[in-house]
Amino acid sequence: MDLPELHRLRREDFDAVIRTLTECFFEDPLYKVLIPERAQRSEILPEVFDCDANELVQYCDLYSESPDVNGLIMLEDPAERKGVRKYLAERYFAYLTEQRLLEDDESGEIAEHFRKAKDFLSSDWVGKVGPNTIHIVYFAVRKAFHGKGLAHKLISPVLAYADKNGVQIALETHNAANLDMYRHYGFELFDSFSGELPLREYCLVRKPKGDKEE
Repeated sequence: MDLPELHRLRREDFDAVIRTLTECFFEDPLYKVLIPERAQRSEILPEVFDCDANELVQYCDLYSESPDVNGLIMLEDPAERKGVRKYLAERYFAYLTEQRLLEDDESGEIAEHFRKAKDFLSSDWVGKVGPNTIHIVYFAVRKAFHGKGLAHKLISPVLAYADKNGVQIALETHNAANLDMYRHYGFELFDSFSGELPLREYCLVRKPKGDKEE
């Protein structure tokens, strides 16, 4: 997926990527359940997002507004057909993440939290939406840039691409406070579920607007 309006993230941007993800998801319900203690969360989240960024760059498109990475959007485009690369990357980085969790928390409790949350960390539900579906894995804007149009700048090219190509977009959130924002961009609730952990995942889908352009 080529979005020339945005800055394509490279590995040299990853320090800023990890900073932004850690800041934006530090108080997210999912990560508060996975890593309840704030001090541990401060230490462990950057390592988790380091693994995530290095995994996702293998098969996703990663964009920000600029090299400053005050906001970012990471998405998987099924048109790019990177199934084998995704399979290998997911398994390698799942192993690496668990090893880091065990190094940081010798009790193994946090690693066990991640295992129990596997359904909340999985994107398997997107397969139920349909094969021609873009998946937004991460969409985040630093708090200092809320209300300044940065979220709109990041997501608008993705929506335009989806409309032009007649494809759906899927994303998930564990924060009910985000639902109104996503509805504003045309997303509708597709499913929601809870489980053993005190969490609820909201699965949202946006259908393309208008007819596919030839």
